[in-house]
Amino acid sequence: MAAALSLASRYEKFTSGVFDGVADNLPGWSEPMSELNLQSLWFAGEFGRDFTSTDGRRIVLRDFGIWNHAAGPDFTGCALQCGDEILRGDIELDPDARDWERHGHGGNENYERVVLHLFTQAPEARMFTRTAAHREVIQVFLKPEMLREAARPRRMAEVRLGRCATPLREMESAQVASLVEAAAQFRLRRKSEKLQALSHIHGREQAVYQSLANALGYRHNQRAFTILTQRLPLKALLKHDALEREALLFGVSGFLESVRYEDTEPETRTYLRELWSRWWKQRNAYVNWLEEPNRPRWQVAGARPGNHPQRRLGAMCVMLGSWKKIFAFLRTAKAWNRKNFSTVLLALEHDYWSRHYTLKSEPATQSIALVGGTRVQEMLANVVYPLLVSERGELWAEFMEQPSMLDNQKVRRAALRLFGVDPRVRGFQKRLYQQQGLLQIYEDYCLEDDSACEGCPFPEKMKEWRT
Repeated sequence: MAAALSLASRYEKFTSGVFDGVADNLPGWSEPMSELNLQSLWFAGEFGRDFTSTDGRRIVLRDFGIWNHAAGPDFTGCALQCGDEILRGDIELDPDARDWERHGHGGNENYERVVLHLFTQAPEARMFTRTAAHREVIQVFLKPEMLREAARPRRMAEVRLGRCATPLREMESAQVASLVEAAAQFRLRRKSEKLQALSHIHGREQAVYQSLANALGYRHNQRAFTILTQRLPLKALLKHDALEREALLFGVSGFLESVRYEDTEPETRTYLRELWSRWWKQRNAYVNWLEEPNRPRWQVAGARPGNHPQRRLGAMCVMLGSWKKIFAFLRTAKAWNRKNFSTVLLALEHDYWSRHYTLKSEPATQSIALVGGTRVQEMLANVVYPLLVSERGELWAEFMEQPSMLDNQKVRRAALRLFGVDPRVRGFQKRLYQQQGLLQIYEDYCLEDDSACEGCPFPEKMKEWRT
């Protein structure tokens, strides 16, 4: 991979230290992040797995366990190393250290097996976490700078021309192309590292399943899809038949609870009866996840019909029905075949979701692709090539040949900010890797800068790239 991504290290040095200290003032961190999102980030390993406890001991997570859907601690069956000792038990994550007592965990026998208490806020006076049997629980204070950079909250940049447009316009095209390629390589390497870390925690197959679902999530629903796949892991789902899997996914997502039977079309009523015939037998086991604020937050306002999360979830159900075929291409880099992988995804069909956008919509007049070409490209950019290029470096050349996505609002925003009306801008968006490179530059500079462009170092830094 080092030879294939030779420009990535240069780009890393190019951006290193330009916004030191920004993690100390992450947007949204001054107000508590939702407990659900914190749990999801933790379970994905976004905070890492090596920590220092509040009393100075080194804590290494050996097993993140499973996300508990019943009453009691958030994660069960966990294992952590404290010094030479391996501790096995449960983990509780609270936004505030005081929540342990506020919620009555200290007197609840269900929390007797807790071996680690996590929190993101605490009073100045030291607080101790104790169980009903008066056993002290190890504490870890989660801080914003612990978050993997790609998982940190991002500022929003205005949609306008930036100061960097002038020096970019003056740069030779070959230099700009080199910078964009370097940024794309760096972006792919970072995604690869994240996938490798997730695979190390939960296994390669679960990591791929979770990441492909995230790619189905379409911007605002990516976290919700991640939470759903964390709560319903692949190994458990594949033990069920197709209808049972579908009922579990639509049930735990909350979509079955949110639709009134009488508000639906006859074809939808038939489909809902099939799902509920399986879901009602399982529902009581997951009722804790159906209550506020434990349910995933789905955003449907403003989304195109084809991007509705219910339809995307339908696509995921069908992907699970063909999982052996799909994962066969991703089990090892040697097994990869882009054409066949794309063919399998583009051919997916479902009796209901191939003709419906939502559970409340009327049937479409013709069949609709469950996974379209643009969504396949999202998977290639965010899952497939980051996973495989690290194992087979020559696939970078294949990635560079992939055409750009049909429509990407974030890329348009980045291109306008960086290039304005520079006529060459179209040439730097023809390929998928170029779009990825533009996004990386935009995120590294435009979204980290809080000076309305005036103090951004990128225009001056470009002189270093020219030499």
